[in-house]
Amino acid sequence: MAFGFSSATGTYPSLNLHSNDWIRWQYHRWENRAHVSYNYTAASTAIYANRLVLENQFRYYFKPNVHYVFGDIRYDRNQFNGYYYHLIETIGEGNIVSIDKTMSIDYQGGIGAQEDQPIGMKRQTNPAARLAVGYQWHLTRHATFKESITALLSTANNNTYESVTSLQSRLYGPLALQLSYTASYNEFPVISYYKKFNTITAADLKYHF
Repeated sequence: MAFGFSSATGTYPSLNLHSNDWIRWQYHRWENRAHVSYNYTAASTAIYANRLVLENQFRYYFKPNVHYVFGDIRYDRNQFNGYYYHLIETIGEGNIVSIDKTMSIDYQGGIGAQEDQPIGMKRQTNPAARLAVGYQWHLTRHATFKESITALLSTANNNTYESVTSLQSRLYGPLALQLSYTASYNEFPVISYYKKFNTITAADLKYHF
């Protein structure tokens, strides 16, 4: 679990309360990863936006921690990018490549369906695809650098690209400090008020159970 403060640029430049939480479950070759990210954005006592990301991905490994198939569902409630909600469900396969004892790359691709409701427009459902790459580098025993890039592609040209860069350092026992930078680009917005490019810079205290 992680909680802290963040600064947003783009549609709603502001300072926010920020939360990031993960749950990971493993049983033999099965693995489940759940993720929750929430941003409370306010300025001058007025709420401008609440960003919520819910994601769950299950995996089955053919070889331990190497080649796998996955099913992924992701829900975004993101007024930063100009839509009430964005839901994408995909299935596909991926691989984890160990570069050395400290570095690894996890890449995956899948196809599925996307449902969303842009602000001021009707709900729509279209075929979609997911491409993702994750890089992890253990700098020291207590510090880890991560970079993940995700592309959510739709036949409706409502494509979303997201990059999350983070650095985590252990402070004491299960308590750590995490710095992260999230940059997202959404091709949809047709209203000039909504910016296509938005960023969130966050500093969180993280507790590992």
